[in-house]
Amino acid sequence: MKLRRIGIIILILFAVLGVAAFALAWRSEIPAVTENALPDADHSLASKGFVLAELGNCASCHTANDGQPYAGGRAMPTPFGTIRATNITPDRETGIGTWTEEAFARSMREGIDREGAHLYPAFPYTHFTKASDEDIRALYAFLRSLPAVTHDVAANDLAFPFNIRALVAGWNLLFLDKEELEPVSDQSEQWNRGRYLAEGLSHCGACHTPRNIMGAEKSSERYQAR
Repeated sequence: MKLRRIGIIILILFAVLGVAAFALAWRSEIPAVTENALPDADHSLASKGFVLAELGNCASCHTANDGQPYAGGRAMPTPFGTIRATNITPDRETGIGTWTEEAFARSMREGIDREGAHLYPAFPYTHFTKASDEDIRALYAFLRSLPAVTHDVAANDLAFPFNIRALVAGWNLLFLDKEELEPVSDQSEQWNRGRYLAEGLSHCGACHTPRNIMGAEKSSERYQAR
């Protein structure tokens, strides 16, 4: 009888943990934009977004060798397997043509796609979360102004359990910092602007900071990659 009671308690604990894990990982789907529902892109805003995309070097990751710009497919080797960059042109079937600005902002700030799936942090949303609303809006306008390219990117090649996207929720809980960058009062406006770009959209630390065993940047060794 005592063993049975212990077993029931263990089952209850596992059930509670399961519910908690589901609540942590679950994100709702953001409704798709219906065809032709979006207005024409604001050209001045898109021009600003182009500059920001250049500063963020977006095309470098989201363009495969000999591929169409921003159509994805570039393979990025990681210690956990190979991740392939997504198509971020406004193609409705294989790109982000059905994404609202809200969905795009969520991907940049939280690493969650329009359908509610977790994005792997090879996409440096850990830096993009520092971007301002205005800059995210400009990037969205620029990407929406691109030619739509139909390119179905091959699946990632990740070993178990790293191929389970929901586990990224736990990674985010440990390592995703959503705090906004506060200006440093004793530094110049130019210095603070440079810091904003380096820490945010340019995500310099993504390449120039050593990473721990879980693939997160070591904040105590920022810009000290060896």
